[in-house]
Amino acid sequence: MSELDKRLSLSSVDAEQFRAAMRCIASTVTVITSRADSVTNGMTATAVCSVSASPPCILVVINQANRSHSLIEEAGVFAVNVLASNQLPLAQHFASRPDEPLESVEHHQGRTGVPILGGCAASLECQLESQTKSGTHSIFVGRVVSARETGASPLLYWSGRFAGLEKELP
Repeated sequence: MSELDKRLSLSSVDAEQFRAAMRCIASTVTVITSRADSVTNGMTATAVCSVSASPPCILVVINQANRSHSLIEEAGVFAVNVLASNQLPLAQHFASRPDEPLESVEHHQGRTGVPILGGCAASLECQLESQTKSGTHSIFVGRVVSARETGASPLLYWSGRFAGLEKELP
C-alpha cells in the first residue's frame, strides 16, 4: 500500500473528540444577517474567516437546515456583524432562533438590503461569490462590498464560554 493509499484510508475522528478539539479554538462571535424579499433572519456564528484582501472576501459556514442558508442562496447577499464584547445578549438572542429575530433588535438596512446590527465592533456586507457544500454545512464565500468598524473590543467564544479581551499581552 502506498503512502497516499494509507492516508486516504484513515477513518475520521470520533465526533466528540472533534468537538473537544474545536473548543480549543477561540473565535469571534458574529451574527450573520440575511434577507430575501421581505423575509429576514439572523444567526449567531463563529465559523467566519477572511479569505482574501484583493478582492476583499470572507467566508461563513452555515448549516444547510438553517433558515439563513436558503435566504443567502436565494438573494445572494449577507452581512457579518462582529459583536462587541458588551453584546452577549444579542449572541444569545440570535442563538435561540426566534421566529422574528430582528423585531426588537436595533438595526438598519444596509447597502445590499440586508440588516446591519447597531453597536457592533464591525459589519461587513457581502455579495455571494461561491458556495461549496461539505457534510451538513455550506461554505459561502462573499465579496465584501461594504465594511465599517467602530474600534470596540469583540465578543469571543472559547471552550463553551463567552469572553472579552481583558488586556493586550506584551
